[in-house]
Amino acid sequence: MGSCERRLRLDVPADVAWEWLLVPKNLFSVNIFHAEVEFDEPELRVGSVVRVPHDFFGAFKQERQSKVREFRKYFVAWGEHKVPSAPGKDSFPHSQSFEVVPIDDQSCEIVNRIKGKYIFPGSKYFGERLFRRYMPVILDDDNQVIAAGCGAIESADVKTPKGLLLWPLMASAARFTKKSTRRDLLAAKQVQEAKRAAANAEATAGAPDGD
Repeated sequence: MGSCERRLRLDVPADVAWEWLLVPKNLFSVNIFHAEVEFDEPELRVGSVVRVPHDFFGAFKQERQSKVREFRKYFVAWGEHKVPSAPGKDSFPHSQSFEVVPIDDQSCEIVNRIKGKYIFPGSKYFGERLFRRYMPVILDDDNQVIAAGCGAIESADVKTPKGLLLWPLMASAARFTKKSTRRDLLAAKQVQEAKRAAANAEATAGAPDGD
């Protein structure tokens, strides 16, 4: 069983980051492997089950679901597993949590934790090494997407984590990826940012010159 924790300071109030994460679609869209987020309820609670079909760069797809285990202000945790009716083995049963830690009135820290184990042919021999190498990259990307989502950084500043493409299977299959909630989330955020910039430019152009 491997574990990993990654942190990122955000220059926004803790409540701003938490309110963004409270939206189930936001919370479960940050992961680079999520193809869709299927959840009809307006908010999460302990016991909520969120369907998150996965697309591993087009090389492997699996129907998966997350069940919320803990939920309180500034903290949410869930376990993720293969949907019982889906064929095959669970390639990566794991648990994950996000915590928002207030620093001061205008900043906070995102704490992203994961525990899990790869289960696939050969994982007994190199699964732990893959976990140590790639999981920090994946969690850092999660945190960057959260930062963009809640307005701490611009969406254009979030880059596809190149470290993942060192895995030959991912590199060869990346061009076939069809769905990505992460990509859709960032694209929608870019549209919002462009509209806001245009509105600000129009307001500035229409403002009277000062004496």
